[in-house]
Amino acid sequence: MDAVIYTRSARPSPERFEMQRAVCRRMAAEYGFEVAGEFHDNGSPGRGLAQLLATVRGGEVSAVVVADFNRFGRALDAFTRVMETLDEADVPLYVVGHGRLAADMRAALDIPREVVEHRL
Repeated sequence: MDAVIYTRSARPSPERFEMQRAVCRRMAAEYGFEVAGEFHDNGSPGRGLAQLLATVRGGEVSAVVVADFNRFGRALDAFTRVMETLDEADVPLYVVGHGRLAADMRAALDIPREVVEHRL
């Protein structure tokens, strides 16, 4: 099974990028995934996230791995939109330190779909 990694740092930081990349690669290996691609953004989520989501929509990946929840952005609606894309493609999200983000974990994080639908 193939996974892709997404990393993001608020400011360009090779050290932070490498740290995120290393923990994501370690997690992918622990779950038996082969890393098929890596996407990165500096600052706000942008081109790297767009490429990641296009890869997911294209059916080219079995899982997405991130270092922590706020890599997709700090806004609730940004995270929810990413999760909707992953859900539609049936691609799970794995978060370092948490494992696979299941539906019940999303509920515990209070991330309902209706929030995004209402805001759009």
